[in-house]
Amino acid sequence: MTSYNWINDFDISCAVPHLEYPVLGTPINMAVTSALTQMENSQWWPAEKIIETQFRQLFQLMTHAINTVPHYKELRLPSSPVELRNMWQDIPILERGDIAGQGDGLQSNKIPPSHGRINVQFTSGSTGQPIGIKNTELSRIFWRAITTRDHIWHKRNPKWKLGHIRVAKKGQASYPGTRGMGWGALKGRDALIKTGPVAGLNINASIEEQAKWLMETNPEFLITYPSIIQRLAEYCLKKGLRPEKLQQVETISEILTDKVRSLCRKAFSVDIVDLYSTRELGYLGLQCPDNEHYHVQSEGVFLEVVDEDGVGCPPGVAGKVLVTPLHNFAMPLIRYAVGDYGVLGEPCSCGRGLPVLKSILGRKRNRLRHPDGSHQWIAISAKDYGKLLEIAPVREYQIVQISLEKLEFNVAVEIELTEDQIIKLHAWARSALNFPKEVVVKSYPELERSSNGKLELFKNLIE
Repeated sequence: MTSYNWINDFDISCAVPHLEYPVLGTPINMAVTSALTQMENSQWWPAEKIIETQFRQLFQLMTHAINTVPHYKELRLPSSPVELRNMWQDIPILERGDIAGQGDGLQSNKIPPSHGRINVQFTSGSTGQPIGIKNTELSRIFWRAITTRDHIWHKRNPKWKLGHIRVAKKGQASYPGTRGMGWGALKGRDALIKTGPVAGLNINASIEEQAKWLMETNPEFLITYPSIIQRLAEYCLKKGLRPEKLQQVETISEILTDKVRSLCRKAFSVDIVDLYSTRELGYLGLQCPDNEHYHVQSEGVFLEVVDEDGVGCPPGVAGKVLVTPLHNFAMPLIRYAVGDYGVLGEPCSCGRGLPVLKSILGRKRNRLRHPDGSHQWIAISAKDYGKLLEIAPVREYQIVQISLEKLEFNVAVEIELTEDQIIKLHAWARSALNFPKEVVVKSYPELERSSNGKLELFKNLIE
């Protein structure tokens, strides 16, 4: 795939009349370009230099938080970035419930005017616990810079047609979907780079409509959820369909498995690029251009993986993901537990000093709990998934832990299951999940998704 330099090779949107070259963008776009240029260098810094630079910024954030945010006023103010680094793991972890119950206690009473307009992002995540996070236009600048980095890393041509199957309000983007020009929310003179056409479809469209839309729009670049691309790949393989122009798929929001990566390659002859983000925090990790793990976006966030005592986990050991956005001075979130579990990795072979996030395991409620008190992360192998499809034409599945003694194995199928298939699915679930107790198989035409359109493959209702 050809590599593109977005700043040098393509048309920057000009905000000043009568300029042909060099053109000047809007003040915000010039700030994005400046940040991106610096980030093109900082990604190659040694890991220690990245951490030192982060703690200089964290020192600024912590000083501001202690002086202007009620929640942090009792914390001791460090004298330097070095002292802050030494005391960092003594700072209490901020839980989601702390945000939901604090009201204005986490908001700064003296937001720097230079940080720009205040925005509010509302989210309930996968917890059912709605929260509102304030940030400023400064946070938006870094969000846009990292968006552009993602495109650059993965060699996307901004002239490509972008297709997306995502959550939309009821009645919007129904088949045959929407059409327009320009990727993302900012278009025209507000865009950093002039980008190509875009086509969108509501995630609730039927699989037949999704496949028809994909063939009709024929995008070069597709963004959707792992569960959606899985269903599309299976359907297109079955029907012998393959969009001619598709060159890359990017997945968001759900946990991506090796099985789905393999299925996408088989169906469409393209690779999946995954990213790790949250609505309230923005980008946390982008997939490495050379590998399938993630690089933490250290210019925007300080990310930790810690054990139950808040102590950092070594590479290869699963722990809670804590995130501190570096530039949110409107509502500082210091050592915020996003609710996910992850695993850090060793330094990357690509040469970037950005930390490696080896895998994202999901939320605590995505762990199966055994009767003896031990836990198990759910990971269905490609071999086991093949065995599942030999039993019945399962489009999607979901495992729900009702109690220590009982699991529900929900499957989406188009036909009514026979008694023999139910017996075999029961045996498959007990074997693949290593669960010796009761498993109840239930079949549905469609599996219920959360309000944000996600499908959780495993839910633990007893945690």
